[in-house]
Amino acid sequence: MAFRLDYAFWAASLVTTVLMRIGIIASSNRSYLVTKYSTWAIDYFYIGATLYFLEQYLTYNFTPDVVYKHQVLNSALVCVVDILKAFLFSRLLPATKVDHLKMLRRDLGSALFTLAGWKETFAFLGRLARCEGIVSEFEEGMTIRKSVRHQIWYWLKIGVFAIPSVVAIQTQYGLFTCEPLNEIVTVVGEREWYECHVSRFFYVYMEFLVIMLVKDAVSMNIVHQLEHSVFYSHHKTHHLPMKELSIVNAFYFDILDMFLADGIGPLLIILIKGLFGAPMQVHYAAYMLCVLCDQTCHSLNPYTCSFWNPLLDDIMRPTVSHNLHHALSKGHYTIWPIHHIYGVTSASMANPKRLGGFDEDMKEYNKIYGTSFPTNL
Repeated sequence: MAFRLDYAFWAASLVTTVLMRIGIIASSNRSYLVTKYSTWAIDYFYIGATLYFLEQYLTYNFTPDVVYKHQVLNSALVCVVDILKAFLFSRLLPATKVDHLKMLRRDLGSALFTLAGWKETFAFLGRLARCEGIVSEFEEGMTIRKSVRHQIWYWLKIGVFAIPSVVAIQTQYGLFTCEPLNEIVTVVGEREWYECHVSRFFYVYMEFLVIMLVKDAVSMNIVHQLEHSVFYSHHKTHHLPMKELSIVNAFYFDILDMFLADGIGPLLIILIKGLFGAPMQVHYAAYMLCVLCDQTCHSLNPYTCSFWNPLLDDIMRPTVSHNLHHALSKGHYTIWPIHHIYGVTSASMANPKRLGGFDEDMKEYNKIYGTSFPTNL
């Protein structure tokens, strides 16, 4: 009987994860267990809904304007999902992050319904008219990280304009493709007992992993470090959110910085494909997985998934690592925290002879944020 490689791959990942964690799960605090796996359920539902939309609609309506709208919709929904997690799990999440969202809610009410709020809004629009936040920095400095007006502005600038525009232009020029994900594109051992069907989605997922690895190696590990050591003026906007980081304020970016950090990965893969004579295209679903990985690592919930594979999501915790990067403004430069893999160490570890694992980062996370997340769950 034929089997599908993608189904087998995820089933094997799930079984391996359960076998690895079953003893820990049995002895873990129930509240944290519920938080972790409820978070996983939310994240896997969201990625499943996204892929379903791509398969059922975008495949047959793949035009720049539809892609633009989809990117805007995603920019809104990822924020909604993070706010939902704050609402559901506020008792366990870092108080700094939850309180920041509450403050933004209060400030939004003030901005909309009070005379003082209207005056401040008109003053803010005046600063935008002087091109602050567009071609020059806002004059207020670090205080803008707690401003709901600046929050909305950066979301509009990056989430509604910059990212959707760049993706729509790339779609227009044929750099993205969007063939059906569920289609079987390769059959191995046809009519043999081991006959294996490989769907396009399996190739797309592997493409996503390769893009992220290349982007991490070139952009996050090299360019990102240079932005902290030599060119920090081009990166400091993104580091305005510190301990209060969430997906809601992950859009604090200058456009050039956003491209170097997030947009360069697919282009590098396209260039590599061209060098080897392959079609210079990336599947749109692979790009979407990259976008979501970059966004979810800013989540206020340390259990948020960034790989949508049980084994990878359990071994590596990009959200923990990247939140430490923002809180400390140093170290943890890559999205993939490979030092979370048992047997892989990091030069920044207090004891470089350790065999790795995410527990050290979780201890540091708990210390910085005043939380009590289990270090082994």
